[in-house]
Amino acid sequence: VLPKAGQPCNYNVYAATCTEVEIDVLTGETEILRTDILFDCGKSMNPEIDIGQVEGAFVMGLGYWLTEQAIYDPSSGLELTSGTWDYHPPFSKDIPIDFRVNLLKDAPNPLGILGSK
Repeated sequence: VLPKAGQPCNYNVYAATCTEVEIDVLTGETEILRTDILFDCGKSMNPEIDIGQVEGAFVMGLGYWLTEQAIYDPSSGLELTSGTWDYHPPFSKDIPIDFRVNLLKDAPNPLGILGSK
């Protein structure tokens, strides 16, 4: 069902990711060897920008899971960590050695501008 003219529409964005990680069981240190991402962005207007956005989102997610820790006071809800002095965002050494991002082909969005999402 198409929305009325001038009305916003909802659409889903999908991706599939597979990552190969080496973990030192004695120290807990990790090294990301390879990541493959297939991303559905509809019809890409600029593939280089879209791939850069996917790479950036992946690295941001790495930070959430591996290096960052926001601590909140359970009674007040106030954040106790004051920024990157208390945790460390990912560095270039944390990015996968082999990082492959592909955009799903032939998947235009009929509701988006020029088929994009």
